[in-house]
Amino acid sequence: MENCKVTILIVNHSKAIDIVENVKSIFNQEVDFKFKIIIIDNSCEEFQANILKQGLTGLKDVELIINSKNVGYVKAHNQVSNKIEGQYVVIVNCDIIWKEKNSLLKMIDYLDNNKDIGILGPKQINNDGSVAITVRAFPKFYIQVARRTFLRKILFFKKNVEYDEMRHLDYSKIQDVDWLQSSFIIIRKELWDDIGGFCEDYFLFMSEADFCYKAWKRGTRVVYYPETYVCADGKRISAGGFKKFFQSWILRQHVVDSLKYQLKYFCKKNPRESRNQEIKK
Repeated sequence: MENCKVTILIVNHSKAIDIVENVKSIFNQEVDFKFKIIIIDNSCEEFQANILKQGLTGLKDVELIINSKNVGYVKAHNQVSNKIEGQYVVIVNCDIIWKEKNSLLKMIDYLDNNKDIGILGPKQINNDGSVAITVRAFPKFYIQVARRTFLRKILFFKKNVEYDEMRHLDYSKIQDVDWLQSSFIIIRKELWDDIGGFCEDYFLFMSEADFCYKAWKRGTRVVYYPETYVCADGKRISAGGFKKFFQSWILRQHVVDSLKYQLKYFCKKNPRESRNQEIKK
């Protein structure tokens, strides 16, 4: 029997219909290797669970796990670490649709041929046709605050926010980056195992920034790869300004997780820049 090469993880929170479409588009991928899909449902709603059970019935190599409570985005991925098979872990958001039939094959082939890459992410296209800003600079808490307040209009903060969001980036080029949002990333399983999965200090946000930081510290590259693309709805659950902070638990959690990240890596050097400096010596 052919060995599984790739395990795809998708965590659901009230987006079961999107996940069914996502999974169906995965099965349209043209690949020369075996893959499996694990879906972890954090919705704690019978309605959501039923949509997943009915929509995924009959699909081969798809495992559905229904959690009795919302354990959070981070723990949901880690809870299935012992079920991951193959050489690569693919983290995929609910709303992703795979439009190119050879997307997965292209990315895996590129990773197979570039052993120094530990994490790879494709171009992501929003429903309105815009390119999703999935690349980020390593977080600074004051920029997180400035982004959501009047400070963003002040030139100093405006420039720093735009740099943090990598607005200047040429999204048509393959390139090393600080970190990639986990809406779609591929991680070598040996790196996933070495780091121990996502850091459970975080509940929902910043785990991918933390993971990419640790990858760079290990001398492993994080690469943006626009030679293929996937599509998404373009909705950011962390979007919103100062007023929404008092209305949205998700936005408040984003601030909490951002603070945890900042306290953990305060005054520490950018590991990607440090690696590049070492190479130049």
